[in-house]
Amino acid sequence: MDPLCSRMVRAALCWLVAGAFVGGVMLLDGALPGALVAWLAPSHAHMLFVGWFLQFVVGVAYWLLPRKRTPAQPLGYDERLGMLAMLALNAGLLLRVGVEPIERMGLGSALTQVGLGGVALLQVAAIVIFATQLWPRVGPRVPRVKNETPGETRQGDTR
Repeated sequence: MDPLCSRMVRAALCWLVAGAFVGGVMLLDGALPGALVAWLAPSHAHMLFVGWFLQFVVGVAYWLLPRKRTPAQPLGYDERLGMLAMLALNAGLLLRVGVEPIERMGLGSALTQVGLGGVALLQVAAIVIFATQLWPRVGPRVPRVKNETPGETRQGDTR
């Protein structure tokens, strides 16, 4: 696996474990003061859907989709831009997990609102980068033309 793919899959696994932990904490809703399910449910869902599922799928897509390798892009995509998108996705999700429960507890402020706005910008930027990098790699396959007889070459073919 490329470094980006490996990091994305590992980050996805970290979010899976974190999401499972938060889910376990939510099970203690009746035993602890407060409304843990109400406060944590949206963050829990985002941890598992965006952090685990989406990131895992995109990491595997970077790895498996066909690539057009060039000397300028030996991996078939701009790895630095991909890393930037991965960092934006994870930073946005981490910020969301920190800020959203505060809002849901009714303790929000202008700062938490700015934080949620930053979350949206980071995650949209990550998704746009992922989409623009993967879009050219998705398309119909051009069928190969087989030679009629062994040794015969097509016109213009200099093999």
